[in-house]
Order: sequence, then structure tokens, then C-alpha cells
Amino acid sequence: MSTFSKAGHLVSLLNKSDFKILKVFASSLKNRQFLNLTTLSQYANLSQGLIEHHLQRLVKFGLISKSNIGYTLLVTGLDIYVLKILSNKNIITALGPQIGIGKEAEVYLAHDLLDQDRILKMFRLGRSSFKQIKRTRDISAGINSWLLLNIETAKKEYDILTYLRDSSSSFPTPLYRSFHCIVMEAIYGNRLSDIENLTDPELVLEKIINNITIAYRKGYINGDLNEYNILVSDDNISILDWPQAVRVDTVNADTVLTRDVKNILKFFSKKFNVEEDSHKIINKIKRNAS
Repeated sequence: MSTFSKAGHLVSLLNKSDFKILKVFASSLKNRQFLNLTTLSQYANLSQGLIEHHLQRLVKFGLISKSNIGYTLLVTGLDIYVLKILSNKNIITALGPQIGIGKEAEVYLAHDLLDQDRILKMFRLGRSSFKQIKRTRDISAGINSWLLLNIETAKKEYDILTYLRDSSSSFPTPLYRSFHCIVMEAIYGNRLSDIENLTDPELVLEKIINNITIAYRKGYINGDLNEYNILVSDDNISILDWPQAVRVDTVNADTVLTRDVKNILKFFSKKFNVEEDSHKIINKIKRNAS
């Protein structure tokens, strides 16, 4: 069972006081990694005896951990608190199956109050090294825990998608963010990497390049564009995964744009025998974005 599926299973087992304590942990993340009984009692407005009882439950369920320093929030604890927020706001009323997993996120199908499909993206940075992520992300130097890194990365992608969403239907539409989770409108299609035949591969490539241009005009380069984060449905495309995006005015912007374009052109050349010159495409992107 995945971490988030486990959280969904545990929601019904927790009571109001349990969630009050989880709220204190989540609200304190930026300032304190460990909390003691006195602090928890003060902020949760519960007696230390009652706090201790609930902490034992939360430790048992794997939502927090205990050390000689104090208590600290675990990933599942933050997951379950986020699920409670989404449920209370009727943003998500049912959690469906996991539909994607990577080194940085887990993706789930969910449903809202009107039974509309929604996508939940839960960030899971930490599967690769912190130093490597710091080299490839514009993350502030003060972050010192994986939970905070996931929260800030979710915020970055949410803000970028909110900024881009009115520019093209090929960018995911974000609806809500809570801590390390983004709720988005459902996107349908098959990953470009899984498609064996395209009716018109030249047209699909043109749409990808057009959307690279739109994002560039808006000031962003995806930064990790490849056949695995592009969905195709009836020749329509969606470009996923924007937390690694860089601004077009950064020092290494040209390098990042070149890498994105070459990745896509290499794939289309190898799989669909579509040949394009990367230099001409890059010049076209910059010319049409100006």
C-alpha cells in the first residue's frame, strides 16, 4: 500500500483531537522540526495527559515519530492532514487508484462532490539525493527537511500552472494546493512514450513546439521535457510536470531550452522518423515568442 493510500485508509480511524495535533505539527513545519508535550499542549489547547494519549496513537499509526528530542511529523501524517483538508472543503470526496508514480511524485485519480474526476499530485522528493535536487531546482537555501522541500516544490508548480493555464489548454489546470499536494482537473490521454503509432506525428510535434513557444513567451521553460511527461489524445497534447521549470531570463535558460528541444526531436526522429533541425526550431521558438 502506498503512503497516500495508507493515509486514506487511516482518515476514518482518527478523531477531532488527533487532527488538532496533526494541524499543530503541520503548522509548525517551517519553524520547528521537533515538538515536545508542552508546546503541543499549548498550541492544541489540550491537556498534556490527553496529548500524550493521542501521540501514542499517532506514533502507532505511523503518522509521527518519537525521539529523545521530541516528536516529528512523518510523510503519512502530512498526507492524512491534507486529505482531511480536501475532504472538509469538498474538494475531494473520494480517493481512487494510483495512476502514476515517479522519483518525485505520486499521482492519484480522485472525485469531487459532483463526482467529477480530479487528479491529485503528491510530491515525494527524497527518492533522489537532496544535493542533486538543489542543483536542478530553484529552491531557497533555507529548506532543511524533505517535507518542506516537497511543500515548496508543490507551491512552485501550482504557481507556474496558475500563471500558464489561460495561455493554452495543453497545460494542466490547477484547482487547489494544500501543503505538498496539488489538485488538478483531470487530463486524459496516453504518454507519448507508450504510443507506437501516431496518425500525424508531424502535427503532434508541431503542437509540442507551439506550446514550448507559448510557455517561453510567458517566461518559462519546462526544464525536463521528454516523452514521459507529454500526454497525447486524438492529436491533442498535454505537457505535464513543471516544478523544475526555469525562467527565460536565468543564466542557463538557453542550455535548458536546448536540452528540452533536443530531447523531443531525438524521440520523434528515433520513433517516428520525423527529422527537424534543433537550431532552427530553437530560433523559431525565440522569434515567435518575442
